[in-house]
Amino acid sequence: MAAVRPHSLALRALRASPTIRPSYRPISLLPSTIPRKTLNRRSHTTSSVSADEVSHFSKLASSWWDPMGPSRILHLMNPLRHEFIASCLSDSPPSGPSTTADLNYLDIGCGGGIFAESLARTIPLDPTSQAPTPTRAASMTAIDPTTQLIQIARDHARMDPTVEAHMRSGRFKYLNTTLEDVLAGSATDTHTSTPSHQQFDMVTLFEVIEHIDPTTTTPQAFLANCLRALKPGGWLIGSTISRTFPSWILNQVIAEAPWPIGVVPRGTHEWSKFVNPSELHSWAQEGLMRAADTNVSKAGPAALDGMRWKCVGAVYVPGLGWKMVPGSEDWGNYFWAVKKGV
Repeated sequence: MAAVRPHSLALRALRASPTIRPSYRPISLLPSTIPRKTLNRRSHTTSSVSADEVSHFSKLASSWWDPMGPSRILHLMNPLRHEFIASCLSDSPPSGPSTTADLNYLDIGCGGGIFAESLARTIPLDPTSQAPTPTRAASMTAIDPTTQLIQIARDHARMDPTVEAHMRSGRFKYLNTTLEDVLAGSATDTHTSTPSHQQFDMVTLFEVIEHIDPTTTTPQAFLANCLRALKPGGWLIGSTISRTFPSWILNQVIAEAPWPIGVVPRGTHEWSKFVNPSELHSWAQEGLMRAADTNVSKAGPAALDGMRWKCVGAVYVPGLGWKMVPGSEDWGNYFWAVKKGV
């Protein structure tokens, strides 16, 4: 299990291939045609969502749950997501050790529900009588602005009696909405007609930060909104890809090569939008300061008190699957997490 890494180690991602790696281009200057993970047909005036992605990801909706299909890499990586979350909770739980499942989750950009549904299966049917799982999940709200993906996620969830029971009870819900609507309190579950929670113990952001709409927001502003959705003491946990020469070879040249070499659809990623750990660390610090509001007792630099940062590389080993490999962040994929101070 990975240990909490000192803040200075996040700079390691800038030390490899310095002559090859370009300086980071502001997201606001990137072209608007870059594909992103979450899609929407509706317009949102202050949203991180881009309608440009509909043409790319809508084509993947029907095959989202095919473990050998275009989303195969997400299926293979999913167990490691649970492992990384458990490591964060083991290092520093939001509310101290607990013998019950007591954490409310928000999954942003859930897509067809690969992670959200797997976490929902860990929610006890009776939280008071069952020992919690390593993720301590008591409820899960999963959001995505793509109508097709949310419908596929709901349909697949109903195939599991336990997950369906959680949906009926309200402990697990899919919302066809955006993060901005959740923060505004306007995100509503159409099945219950009740507003969604505005703050959560755990917020997850897997393979999303590199896909936000560069024409309406910046990664800094998006992370600040993610942190606004997080309760003090909670964890914001995600995964993304470093912007290095090795990651370009692995994630663009090889991963998006024609079949049978490639493993993801061509056009899924844009290398210039990948994010190095040092950048993400800096954005998280800025986001914590920007996320301070009337409900938070600390603002500005004081908002960083109690912050914890965690970062570890993830490597796919043929025959063994994805493994966390500390120090491999430069190679491409990595998990990251920031804990909001109390």
